[in-house]
Amino acid sequence: MSLKKENILILESLEKSGVPLSIGQLEDKLAISIHKKTLQRRLVQLVDDGFVLKTGERRNTKYAFNKDKKSELLGQLSEDKAEYQIIEHPIYSQTALSLLSYLDTPSYARVQSGYNPNLLNDYIPNETQYVSDDLRAKLLSLGKRFDKRLAAGTYAKNIEQRLLIDLSYNSSRLEGNTYSKLDTERLIESGLTADGKIHEETVMILNHKEAILFLVENAEEIDLNSFTIRNLHYLLSQDLLKNPEACGNVRQVEVTIGKSAYLPLNNPHQLREYLEVLLRKAQQIVDPFEQSFFLLLHLSYLQTFEDVNKRTARLACNIAFIKDNLCPLSFIDVPNEDYFKALLYFYEKNNVQPALELFEWAYSRSCQQYEVVKASLGEIDTYRIQYRNERKQAMGEVIRQQLQGKAIEDFLKQFCIENNIESPDKFIVMTENDLKQLHSGAIIGLGITKNTFDEWKRNNDRFVGQST
Repeated sequence: MSLKKENILILESLEKSGVPLSIGQLEDKLAISIHKKTLQRRLVQLVDDGFVLKTGERRNTKYAFNKDKKSELLGQLSEDKAEYQIIEHPIYSQTALSLLSYLDTPSYARVQSGYNPNLLNDYIPNETQYVSDDLRAKLLSLGKRFDKRLAAGTYAKNIEQRLLIDLSYNSSRLEGNTYSKLDTERLIESGLTADGKIHEETVMILNHKEAILFLVENAEEIDLNSFTIRNLHYLLSQDLLKNPEACGNVRQVEVTIGKSAYLPLNNPHQLREYLEVLLRKAQQIVDPFEQSFFLLLHLSYLQTFEDVNKRTARLACNIAFIKDNLCPLSFIDVPNEDYFKALLYFYEKNNVQPALELFEWAYSRSCQQYEVVKASLGEIDTYRIQYRNERKQAMGEVIRQQLQGKAIEDFLKQFCIENNIESPDKFIVMTENDLKQLHSGAIIGLGITKNTFDEWKRNNDRFVGQST
């Protein structure tokens, strides 16, 4: 913020007060956050210019607006206000912008802060509210996609390819990934790596794809517990961390936050404990928007893992939306700087307002983008939903028995007879297609182990290669 703008706000605060103020009292009345030493310098200059009167010394010093200078000041204020008028921010209110101006002070000059367990301990699910009732109603009206109750993950499955691209691209972009939207689409759909991109950027996007598929394909079985969050972190961080054992495991080392005065908790035992408390409380939150925002903030704040915490939080906050068939939050068009300022302010001041305003804007933006997708979906394939459990049962048996090629089709024909499946040809085609797309991040609910799946996958790939 400019020097003139700060001086205008200081003078307006002193004039409105009507009485002399100490520097502490003036700080409380200001609509913006100005570092104390900076405020002292501004006051010294305003006293020298005659606009402010100073009384007392040292701790008893007070400042008052010089009424005799009002006519001169009014002319200057009207001129300066026209020159330095406040431009409306697309995401943040003026109140939030005033709060975020605190971060304009370099991190080394801000008050150092550590993890505040009271934020979590004092949060009472379904009583404490970050997201107001009015905002919940607004976001629900934007994000609701089906009038009737359908199986968890139905909407996400219908927009799966679009979601994979949007969320992978935007979440990676917020981490500084330089892949374009088009290059991300080519990588996800065809496995084509963009020229000039470093290996880590490619892996980051592919990891997002696998982690999102894990959430979508297992929407009915996923619970908000440490197993889910640790597996989500594993999928997002695999082949990216220097220490492979850190993937999916609570960190054993100290971490710091760049450009922040916040120092995260560094006791592994306490990290595990607070993660369990965090997820236990999240499980109990009924409203999907409150649950999503709670996870986005607290998983980022706790910094459970060595790295990839914010990515984990961005995907975890979508669990409620996927399960409830609401529009997902893909962070479309969210500016990097605005996103991290909101988080840093929460880390250091424990105030949710900027982050909540960003959450509201980002969710509304996602809903606008998916409105076209919603209109183009048409009727949901009720047959697919009707026989979802049977398909999973059949797929599990195929993999357990290590069936390949024609043996799979023969098994499925018999399975349809034994289970009275209507339209068996349709069931067989659906199940075979699901088997072709199956990966290790989507086997929850099939009753098989990862080793069993990996063995079947290797044998199946070998069989397909020989048959062609």
